[in-house]
Amino acid sequence: MSDVESHYAALLGEVFAWSVSSRGDPFERATAWIDAHGLGDADTYLDLGAGFGAHSLPLLRAGKRVTAVDLDPTLLGQLESALGEHAGRTSLHRQDMLGFLDAAGERTWEVILCLGDTVTHLADRASIRALLRASWEHLAPGGRLALSYRDSTTFAAEGCARFIPVAADPQRTMHCLLEPVDDERLRVTDIVTEVGEEGPRTRISDYTKVRVSPTMIAGWATEIGFEIAPVTVERGLVTQLLRKPR
Repeated sequence: MSDVESHYAALLGEVFAWSVSSRGDPFERATAWIDAHGLGDADTYLDLGAGFGAHSLPLLRAGKRVTAVDLDPTLLGQLESALGEHAGRTSLHRQDMLGFLDAAGERTWEVILCLGDTVTHLADRASIRALLRASWEHLAPGGRLALSYRDSTTFAAEGCARFIPVAADPQRTMHCLLEPVDDERLRVTDIVTEVGEEGPRTRISDYTKVRVSPTMIAGWATEIGFEIAPVTVERGLVTQLLRKPR
């Protein structure tokens, strides 16, 4: 297992849907995000790092066809359980993103999504460049690749500022500790404390993310041939939309 896969298996997969729900209904937020970025007009979507289906499910409810890819069986299981009548327009794959794209043959999609900081879960910057190239190969002419991620290239917090509150309710709290490893990698340590019948229990697990900036993404995308829309930033997440010319 990669350290990302191990981290989700040990801790994050179990609490991820809860953690993002603390900021409001994730499906409503995803629907608003899709509409705001004009991405609801296609028919076929590939959702890389689909997780529990925050974006896949709203698209399916809108009548779209979705291919959902994720490494974590817990999150994919949550998505599968929620499909209901939409199962016939969904294809689920437990696989790493690059591996899936490498094995996808001549399949193409109108929109490829890689959202919620998923792209930084890849092994290194070279892997991100490879994802851009592979996405280009699997986009229909005029198709779009949507990325959202946190730009941690300038992160330099020290002391207590390295600890970020993520979510909390009366039974559970979650914080993360961010520590630069080097110019290319950031170590993320998730700390979850839960109150049960036997009292509080704290679990800790960590993994590394790739530090990447919009300028880097734009440079690599331009070399490949993508048309690039202006960057937007919302709640700390950078969004970049890349279009393959017709």
